[in-house]
Amino acid sequence: MTSPSAGSGRDLLRRHSPRAVPAERTGTLYSLAVGIDRYADPNVSALGFAGADARAVHELLSRNVAAGEGQHHLLLDEAATRTAIMKRIGEDLSRRVTANDTVIFYFAGHGSPETSGSLDTASRYLIGYDTDYENIYATGIDMERDFGGWFQRLSCRWILFFVDACFSGRAGGRTFEGPGLKRLRESWRSSIRWRDLDLGEARVVITACGDDEVASESAELGHGLFTHCLLETWTRPYGTVTTLGVSTLYDLVAEKVRETSRCAQTPAMNGHLVGARIPLLQPIE
Repeated sequence: MTSPSAGSGRDLLRRHSPRAVPAERTGTLYSLAVGIDRYADPNVSALGFAGADARAVHELLSRNVAAGEGQHHLLLDEAATRTAIMKRIGEDLSRRVTANDTVIFYFAGHGSPETSGSLDTASRYLIGYDTDYENIYATGIDMERDFGGWFQRLSCRWILFFVDACFSGRAGGRTFEGPGLKRLRESWRSSIRWRDLDLGEARVVITACGDDEVASESAELGHGLFTHCLLETWTRPYGTVTTLGVSTLYDLVAEKVRETSRCAQTPAMNGHLVGARIPLLQPIE
């Protein structure tokens, strides 16, 4: 999994950031966890632990956030179509969220680079259950175009996306190369009182690795490496500290992923933060 391109992606998130408002009580947490191991198109290879990753994140949030202060949804395999994901975020949540609400979107599954033109115009896509391998542009989720639309439609000032996929197109991870790009390359070679918290402002995407890296899975861990490190870091005790800076969370996760992968995988973060913090969660036994 990689992030939107360093320049355009970062600028896009800033451009859609809402006007700064005084610190107020946090509203409702809306979360969506998506995990896809099996795909309708036989040309898209199956994964082993994307569903387990999404279930773990969904359960962690569901059990930690106080009753009535969070709404949590989980989409797995055939339920995680492009339409279902786009509808949940771009339609359902955009009608519900207010400025003080918070949104967490987690995705585990395949990512893919694809192009409709030259190598320089390759985009990064999340692959839904029903994405057509031969038509990724039309049937995948574009991390710049669609993510930008989501940030624009969601009126809240705290949005955090975690993406455990990669976009290198290399074999062996949560990625594959789109056919157009492939042909071109070949031709070219305890319950948290969520509403009591001041979490600052965040419009951030954290992805599992860089553009040219592979987001790996581990049978020993039973998770993707990024998600395993995220869960460990998010639920680790930090003395009396109850929240962590989003940038600090990223730094700690990135360090752990790099160490565990022997520098083969480095998470990336793009977006806009103003005093953004995230509550620490209790691990699920």
